[in-house]
Amino acid sequence: MLLTFEQIPEAGQSLPGATATTALKDLPVPLARRRAVLRGVLLGAMTVGAAALDWTGVFGSRAARAESAPYGMLGWDRNDCLDAYPAGYGEAPDTAGAFAGAPAACFGGQIRSSTLCSSAGWFKKGTFKEGKTGEWTVTYTPYNGACAGRHSWRWTTPDGLAYRCADGHKAVSLFDGPPTIYFGICRARV
Repeated sequence: MLLTFEQIPEAGQSLPGATATTALKDLPVPLARRRAVLRGVLLGAMTVGAAALDWTGVFGSRAARAESAPYGMLGWDRNDCLDAYPAGYGEAPDTAGAFAGAPAACFGGQIRSSTLCSSAGWFKKGTFKEGKTGEWTVTYTPYNGACAGRHSWRWTTPDGLAYRCADGHKAVSLFDGPPTIYFGICRARV
């Protein structure tokens, strides 16, 4: 016999044509009402569903963790690079790129820009022809000489957005001249 939710009788009421059982009459604890049990099942399912959503980061941000760049350099999971900046530091605004004018997130470097980042959000690696007609040869080299050999750190701005700040060198050669080397910071959203 199938019942809808509205057809489920309250405790103490009997279903028409049904006989009461005496199987559990000797239990010392009163049994929960049917609707209370169904309510508990429903609340339990909602709790499990909300927890599953939170596991994916919907209700909160995930903790920072160390990451590895595609070319094997390690990322930093904190922002206290004391071996390179023992007196501390303050974040500085970007000098160019997509986040110029946004709240500051990274620090250090002569250049701080999203243009120094690869499509994966790490400091670029390789040699490229740049400029309107390809007149510059630019070599990007990730740097891991400070911060305990780490290549990047994570920073969260006051507006709650998290960024990866990865450092490296940008060597620019105009035509066949000697390169000018800049220390730069790639800023990418994570």
